[in-house]
Amino acid sequence: MATYSIASGGTLTITRPLTVGTNIDFLNNAGDNGVLIFTNGAMGVNTATVNGTLSTSAYFGGTVLNVQPGSYGIGGDQVTLQVVKSLFSELDVASTAAADNADFANIATLAAQSGDVILIADGTVAPGPAAPFTLNANEQQIIDEMAVGLFGTAANSATLVLSFADIRQNPNSNHPFVDGVFTTETPVNPCFAAGTRILTPRGEVAVEELSVGDLVITREGEEQPVIWIGRREIELAAQLRPEAARPVIIEAGALGEGMPARELRLSPDHALYLDGVLVPAKALINWANIRQDHAARRVTYYHLELPRHGVIFAEAAPVESFLDTGHRGVFDNADVAVIALPEAMQARREAESCAPLCTAGPALEAIRQRIASRQVGIRLSR
Repeated sequence: MATYSIASGGTLTITRPLTVGTNIDFLNNAGDNGVLIFTNGAMGVNTATVNGTLSTSAYFGGTVLNVQPGSYGIGGDQVTLQVVKSLFSELDVASTAAADNADFANIATLAAQSGDVILIADGTVAPGPAAPFTLNANEQQIIDEMAVGLFGTAANSATLVLSFADIRQNPNSNHPFVDGVFTTETPVNPCFAAGTRILTPRGEVAVEELSVGDLVITREGEEQPVIWIGRREIELAAQLRPEAARPVIIEAGALGEGMPARELRLSPDHALYLDGVLVPAKALINWANIRQDHAARRVTYYHLELPRHGVIFAEAAPVESFLDTGHRGVFDNADVAVIALPEAMQARREAESCAPLCTAGPALEAIRQRIASRQVGIRLSR
């Protein structure tokens, strides 16, 4: 549970790293956005050598929770890293550190003056479309590490905006003090859309009508209890990249005879079990019998956790249950935020998944071709 809370419209300043597990929660009870400020030195830096390579990670002791979205860096809750280039230099242990630090200082100053931003979308770091600068691979990795240090692995599925502000004269350098300001779009997690029917021993039940303790039928024919249900509401119009959250529609029979039995709507990253592998729904989009729902304005997603990761049936199609790789906190009803670095999240996915994840290559192409052969009409609109 969060130890510190930021009242609606309030400001909280953190001056030193907190005790591990001390999360910070924006309340937003009255709809007024809050501000969280980390002063210079409030973010800690871990250093480790992995396979002979020196690497660093950022932390403050917990995870920032319930950050409400703005629009392209304007509005919404704000998380500020004061003197952001100081944290950048602490995290930079590459052989090119001196050049990278100078370049980032110039970028931060330029962006603060011009209003340009850096986007962190689905774990990819890049300048905004109008920004007159580039970021090398090391700079991208360090900025991503800042985001993960603040928001945990939710940063890997969210769309974050890093803007720059508060240029102040630095008496010891030609480079002024510049603060980095993170705002966010609503993070997305792989889930079932509301109304999706899940196979249980008592028949098919809408996912929103299930409760913890209810039994569901797995691919092996076992009856497994639901141990947790995640829920998240998303206003698609408020998303900087709505395609990352927009439901994927899989038409009846698109995957095979009776699969799904009826139209199935999943979040883009929710995986289906096909040919012995797990394939994200977004990898199957062909704009014929599998497409995204561009009519949707708001969606409520659910996810079901079992005692172990497995395959259950949604509208008679085999889909994965929830696998917590360190991102449970992205759900509205989560009471714990698990912090994990991207490498740890990937390792956990590989170690605990019930089947290999397939996102490219011959196996995916064979599945896509089989689905294409079942198309009954081509939709031209996107």
